[in-house]
Amino acid sequence: MHSTFKAFGIWSLASLFSQAVNAATFFPLLNMTDTDGNLIQAHGGNIIQAQDGDGSWYWFGEDKTGETTGGTFIGVSCYKSSDFSSWEYQGHVLKPIADTNISDSRIVERPKVLYNDKNSEYVMWFHGDSSNYGDAQVGVATSKTIDGDYDWKGNFKPFGNDSRDMTIYKDPDTGTAYLIHATNNNADFSIASLDEDYYNVNETQYTFKGVYQEAPGVFKIAGAYFLLFSPQDGWTPTDNGYHVATSMAGPWSDKTLLAPEGAYSYLTQNAYDITIKGSKETFYLYLGDHWSGNQLGSSTYAFYPVIYNGSALSLHKTGGWTLDVEAGTWSDLPDTTITADNSTTAEEYLVTCDDGCTGGKAANMTGSSNFTFTWGGSAGDKVVQIVYTYPGAKNAFKHIGATVDGKPVEGNALLETTRANTISQQAPIPLTLAEGSEVVLKLLDFDGTQFLVDGVQVYDA
Repeated sequence: MHSTFKAFGIWSLASLFSQAVNAATFFPLLNMTDTDGNLIQAHGGNIIQAQDGDGSWYWFGEDKTGETTGGTFIGVSCYKSSDFSSWEYQGHVLKPIADTNISDSRIVERPKVLYNDKNSEYVMWFHGDSSNYGDAQVGVATSKTIDGDYDWKGNFKPFGNDSRDMTIYKDPDTGTAYLIHATNNNADFSIASLDEDYYNVNETQYTFKGVYQEAPGVFKIAGAYFLLFSPQDGWTPTDNGYHVATSMAGPWSDKTLLAPEGAYSYLTQNAYDITIKGSKETFYLYLGDHWSGNQLGSSTYAFYPVIYNGSALSLHKTGGWTLDVEAGTWSDLPDTTITADNSTTAEEYLVTCDDGCTGGKAANMTGSSNFTFTWGGSAGDKVVQIVYTYPGAKNAFKHIGATVDGKPVEGNALLETTRANTISQQAPIPLTLAEGSEVVLKLLDFDGTQFLVDGVQVYDA
């Protein structure tokens, strides 16, 4: 089990300084709520900045409220924010229309919105399909305002070919837009330019053959295109990667991974990739979906900084970080780390980590053994990132509940299998702690598979 813990009790002055009043704070995989306190339902979507008005950011995505597996069209949600910190629900901007290809018995997934300068309008593309995924189409809708009701123009197959998982991308320098989509029964991955209106495809630019890739997204950095993707594996997270080219028509490089092999992009799938041109720096932001394959409505999100080192990209693994959108600057949040070895977990529950986990030991969690610690920091609302490994089956979510000073905490952490690898993952749980609080973390659904907790990282919420 591997982890990247800071030493216990060490705080980063730079991180503390970065927590400006208007900075956005992110805790990857934590449930996100809007300004009304409701779960954000914007899965598989994108975030763009309005071209008119106050320059606010708008987040579009699938509403999967109440859905378990699969699910048909409820609506495309829209949220508004000035700083990525608080998101105000704007309602459904695309709604089901009875007896059409976007009725509530159909599939509408991966909605993406771009601004078309020629027509001064916003254009939405999405994967449109039958409930059994047999139609494999794209759909198009338009609106003169970014948060208005989008007028559905129809579904079709690009160039007569099937299309499933997809995105659209607008070149910031040329204004040319592209459809990037899985085709040929999901085997191929194709790039097509769009017409001047962004209503239809214009010309195929490049096709990757036999790669079985999906969840595309694009960064353009220093004149090169970085095409992100996820290998196909249902709702299960995979090792996201990218290709590089100096033209959307290729030639494209072989794949490079965004995160260490076996980390599965920290249990996420690429949704959209956002370039923020701040007053001080240009920042690259990854938005990933953390799919709960058996409870889609409870799926969460993860925002991660993308690091560009002059030639390659990587996701920055962090349990908590902050972003000043206006400036384009970011930093990790300070945390207090408590390893299994320096926790109050009973010695009989600790096991030696053969591959050098922090502290040299981990807590072996079963139905009767728990991870416990005494909180020695300041009182207040916290986010506790539980660092663990669990080599279970695909989509085998486990749950950890907590008691604080003997009182059960409502809700629990949702932890997913790391699929038989030894790279530690993180799952957050919000807790309110007092100085000296006794915390007990308990595995609620032990299935006999070894579940090891390396420790916890505690952040101020």
